[in-house]
Amino acid sequence: MTGFHPFEFEGPVEYYDVGSDRYRYTVVFVPTAILKKLPLKEHPRLRIEGEINDIPIEASLTPAKGRYYVLLSRKFLKEIESAVGDLVFVRFSVGDQDAVDTPEVLQEALRKNRKMQTLWDKQTAGKQRGLAYRVASAKRPETQQKRIAEVFDILTGKRDAYGKLVR
Repeated sequence: MTGFHPFEFEGPVEYYDVGSDRYRYTVVFVPTAILKKLPLKEHPRLRIEGEINDIPIEASLTPAKGRYYVLLSRKFLKEIESAVGDLVFVRFSVGDQDAVDTPEVLQEALRKNRKMQTLWDKQTAGKQRGLAYRVASAKRPETQQKRIAEVFDILTGKRDAYGKLVR
């Protein structure tokens, strides 16, 4: 992922309040001059790949009241040794908008079930990424298997996108 990236800027790590003071994200906003050069009309949540303070990142640009930001997790902030108020150096390229990093355990479950594979293939890349993350974020094998079952229920309409049973 390292190498030449056509877009780069320096910006502060900031809090972005989401609806209330209880929900706040840690972000870096992308300057307007760069946004004007990006295909945001075709891809409103544009996937990017690049580096922040020389540490690789894959993310999407998230819209927020006419601006766009890159969400920075606590873990990533620790990795780049930065905090709110610090300036970070961001460089990035437009990523593959259809790329989905599917965990091997989910790929194997889909390979074993043709119906689920067909339903999976009908989902958009964004929905696939969300479902894949649901499985990938599980640490224990038992939890991964439970979440694969939930993903299959979501694909068949037994559960909603949040994993709640549909009545």
